[in-house]
Amino acid sequence: MRLTRGALDKNAFIRACREGGAAIEQALRQLDRAYFRVLLAEAMRGLRDQDAARDLVQEAFIKVWRRCATFQGDSELLPWIRSILRRTLLDRLRKEGREVAIEDEHGLTTEARAKVDELSIDRVPAPDLEARRRQLDDCFRQCWERFQRAAPAHALVLSWIVDDGLSHEQIAALLGRTPGATREFISQCRKRARVHLAEWYELASGP
Repeated sequence: MRLTRGALDKNAFIRACREGGAAIEQALRQLDRAYFRVLLAEAMRGLRDQDAARDLVQEAFIKVWRRCATFQGDSELLPWIRSILRRTLLDRLRKEGREVAIEDEHGLTTEARAKVDELSIDRVPAPDLEARRRQLDDCFRQCWERFQRAAPAHALVLSWIVDDGLSHEQIAALLGRTPGATREFISQCRKRARVHLAEWYELASGP
């Protein structure tokens, strides 16, 4: 990722961590100015409340300060900070206790949004193509919003996989689970998504 204007590079951050005191305070202020907006958008994906998202970003930066000595420079700063934010977000959603197990025989076997793009003139009459796509987009958005309200952590993890391309290994690190437990959790995410997207699936598979 291209370095955001005004942001520290990782070597400067490591030096600030070693110096401590005013140096690390100044470094954190620079990071906040450079990355606050992108981190706020990340927090909003899970919380859908701006005040709560702002609080979460600040909580994440407190953790960055506490963990600065552990940063080894293995990655760029933004991915490292984002991983701290994502873990903080998952912890927040878990503490809210809104996740309830659900059983369903189907899984989300393909990327849902990709199906919208796959609709072709062969399947949808040309004069109605745009109206059809708008109808599908609106239906998908409404179904996904219900999914987010009912199972925010599950929806968040799926969005990291589908939208951000995170691997199972990266998800396992964020969840703090074994690979096997992570596969089981992702399977549960897909099952829950299938239930909440049922209306969209029915509409998308119709004539």
